Amino acid sequence: MCYKVGAQPAFFIVETGWPAHSAAPGARHASTPKRLVALSSVTAGGSEPGPMSIEKQLGDLFEQHLAGQGLELDYLQVAGRGPRIVRVIVDRDGGVGVDQLAAASRSLSRQLDRLDPFEGSYSLEVSSPGLERALHLPRHFHKSIGRDVVIKTDVDVAGHRHHRGVLEAADSDGCSVRVDGESRLIGYGQIRSARTRFEWNRQGRATRKSG
Repeated sequence: MCYKVGAQPAFFIVETGWPAHSAAPGARHASTPKRLVALSSVTAGGSEPGPMSIEKQLGDLFEQHLAGQGLELDYLQVAGRGPRIVRVIVDRDGGVGVDQLAAASRSLSRQLDRLDPFEGSYSLEVSSPGLERALHLPRHFHKSIGRDVVIKTDVDVAGHRHHRGVLEAADSDGCSVRVDGESRLIGYGQIRSARTRFEWNRQGRATRKSG
């Protein structure tokens, strides 16, 4: 079984645990219990990011580790102020199969335990991008050139704050979206949210919108 067809991001796996130096409340031993919680769909949005130092540390570790499995670290976010949530999106050419995603989740969980960056409990969410995906980083925009996108901005751009069209170009500063024959230059700092978009034809198949 491989990449799930649908508008939402593909399957995700959640691992929960406690840091290696402490036990869960009521536990008899200071072990690191883990369990497979879910295999379903998840969106790429989330809570307020955690400290960038932790994200950078985990990002460097996970990126190198995933590369050895033929996977790319597409996105990483640390969220939550109580129990922490580590959200990881992995990708590769041709998509990520469910078995490969499960193996990546288990190996990243072991890496997270070894690093032990949190005082309390945590959840690790590992997913792969879907047909429609959130765009967070410049490289996400660059990989989506030629695709139909929906971008919402905090300020008016060409008199609008909602931009639905074809992503024409992207660089380190912003992107260009063609909407109704008009190119709109949008800086990343102006963007509130951005995602790719697919439409379904009458046969129920996902089709890439071309503008």
